[in-house]
Amino acid sequence: MGCMNLSLFVYGSLRPGMNNYDQLSHAVTGSQSVIWPGFLRLRPEGYPALTLPEEWPRRECLPYQWEAPAELAPPTPQLECNVVGEILQLRDSPELRRHLDDFEGFTPELNDYLRVACAWQGTWVWTYIAPCDRSDWPLIQRWPHHSGDIPPWR
Repeated sequence: MGCMNLSLFVYGSLRPGMNNYDQLSHAVTGSQSVIWPGFLRLRPEGYPALTLPEEWPRRECLPYQWEAPAELAPPTPQLECNVVGEILQLRDSPELRRHLDDFEGFTPELNDYLRVACAWQGTWVWTYIAPCDRSDWPLIQRWPHHSGDIPPWR
C-alpha cells in the first residue's frame, strides 16, 4: 500500500486544540468538523467514550489491523447526531496505526476502547468507541464537559 490517507473521527483528547492532539498532529493533512451519531459517557479516568447507535453500519477489527472493509460503505441511516468532533485525514503509516491503537488502549492485552470502521457519507471512517455501553458512566454532552472550556460551536 502506497501513501494513503486514513480517516479518523476524534471527539475527545485527540481533537485539535486538546491535550493529546500532539499524538497525531504530525500526520494530519486535513480536518472537517462534524456532528456524529451516538452519545458520550465520561470514563472514570476523565476521558470520554463514544457509544454508537445499534443500527449504524460498522465493522469491527482486531488491534493493529487497519484494512478498510472491502465492501462499499452502505448509506448512513438517518440518526440523531449529537457528538461534536472532527474527521481527521491522516498520512498513513504502520507506525501511526500502531501508536494510535497503543495510545487508545486497543491492543491484544487491553480493550479500553475498540476501533471500528463506520459508514459515513459513502466511505468508511475509523473511530474509537467504548467496548460496551456502561450505564454506570455518566452521560456528557461534549468533552471537556465544563462549558467554559470550549468556545461555542457553530
